Amino acid sequence: MLTIVKGPYLQWPTTDSMTIMWETSEPASSKVQVLVAERIHSGYQGNYKKPDQIHSTYSQEGYSTIHQLTVRDLDASTIYFYKIYSENEQGEVESGPYPLKTAVKKGEPFSFTVTSETGGYSGFDPSNGQINKNIFHQMQRYRPDFTLFVGDVVNDGENYEDWEKYFFGPGKEFMVNTPFYSCLGNHENNASWYYDFFAFAPPKNYYSFDYGDVHFLCLDSTDFIKFENYPHSTGEMSPGNTQYDFLIDDLKSTSAKWKMVFFHYPPYVSGGYQVEDLRQLCPILEQYGVDLVFNSHTIVYERSHPLRAGKIDFDEGIVYIVAGGAGAMPQWLLPKRDWHTSQSLAVPHFVQVVVTSDHLEMRAIDEEGRLFDTFRLRKDSDSKKEFY
Repeated sequence: MLTIVKGPYLQWPTTDSMTIMWETSEPASSKVQVLVAERIHSGYQGNYKKPDQIHSTYSQEGYSTIHQLTVRDLDASTIYFYKIYSENEQGEVESGPYPLKTAVKKGEPFSFTVTSETGGYSGFDPSNGQINKNIFHQMQRYRPDFTLFVGDVVNDGENYEDWEKYFFGPGKEFMVNTPFYSCLGNHENNASWYYDFFAFAPPKNYYSFDYGDVHFLCLDSTDFIKFENYPHSTGEMSPGNTQYDFLIDDLKSTSAKWKMVFFHYPPYVSGGYQVEDLRQLCPILEQYGVDLVFNSHTIVYERSHPLRAGKIDFDEGIVYIVAGGAGAMPQWLLPKRDWHTSQSLAVPHFVQVVVTSDHLEMRAIDEEGRLFDTFRLRKDSDSKKEFY
């Protein structure tokens, strides 16, 4: 009997398109129907009527188990609804309708969430996965436009069952209406499932995208720091390395107001598993005006002071945030905080970021919905920063 075993889930939002993916138990056809619904402007403000007006239908030839369809010709910053359909000789399945929201245009505020370690923490997790469910539930309450996962979403990326157990299963209700991006962590093992399940821009282990006034850059720190040499590099972070050259060319080519970078291994954290060799990237990030860097690996929360040239710099510094979210390892923290640490706490958590054209707000929230850290950053028309 044909069934849906993963998803549907959303990928790669743009101002006029969205990629929709799902997996079926057997090879089957792929079809997506995009629906619109008239908003009700009386009574309960903002409610929608039943989404029964067909906007467009997309399908592709042939059968597959992992389905990927991109729907296009949508309006920016607009809520649509979608349904998926698959069919083969054993039967047919459908799911939906579910809401989706296209990316916002430049100049429009938006929000996103950040977490990680849904699988990397699994060997230490006494809750048997309840923490993952709690984190996904709390993020859903904040209704982000999208989410960043900073690696280790599974325990063993080569184990097919892990992708459902630690990621797609606990996150099903969240990812059905919230697009997400991820980077490779060491637990993914650079496995083929990462490349099969995600619709990121090639080569998928590193890429960039724009959303509103922000340019996001994803790096593969497990390629810079090889497993056999961890925690040291052997010359990968130098001209001639494909990813290193991409990093420079990408940051050089963007004129976005805000720049954010995410990768797994943390160059700064006052705890175990700090990977100091990655500080070789910091001068490049500083040169091209990066504002925030998100990391994980150390399963704690930590926010640095604004840093530049190895010192605290409140005028031009970069804030490094370790969002080792779906877990907590207090024993991995040093006995006392290091010089670069502003705030640190080992609790299961996620980070919420709200971006406007000239302000950025960040909040760290635990698995029970309690706020435990926050900061704001203002940037004027000359890109001068003010932290408060």
